[in-house]
Amino acid sequence: MSRFPLVLAIVLAFPVSGFAQFVDRGEYVEVSKGVKLCSPSTVGAKSGILDSEKRFWRVTSKPRVNGTQTVEAFILESAYDRKSGETTIEARPYDEGYATRFKRATEQKGVLLMVSPRDGEVEAMVEICKKVTDRSEAVSSLP
Repeated sequence: MSRFPLVLAIVLAFPVSGFAQFVDRGEYVEVSKGVKLCSPSTVGAKSGILDSEKRFWRVTSKPRVNGTQTVEAFILESAYDRKSGETTIEARPYDEGYATRFKRATEQKGVLLMVSPRDGEVEAMVEICKKVTDRSEAVSSLP
């Protein structure tokens, strides 16, 4: 009977600990390794960026001492197989991994700014990917 409270505490605490994908570290934010980030749909529509829903980034490192993290950029592309006649959506890298820092966007909740460590310029506005359709299938095939 004494194990029940311990097991219950572990079971209840485990799922909650998995949701901490952003952790504030002073001015910057630490993003968990493996998190997939997309352009916010409201930002893409306002800025006139075409196909913003086809781009995403994956955080591939834990934060370094200087606060930077490595991200890789991907784009979703349709691939047609002539033999089977099926069209699949594949995620292809369009930029090698590079270092960036993350800051919270003050205007929008849940949105982060990818900030260049060199000059402090904003490289992109991102949020955790919400679409589960084609993007999740393509992302699940990534290494």
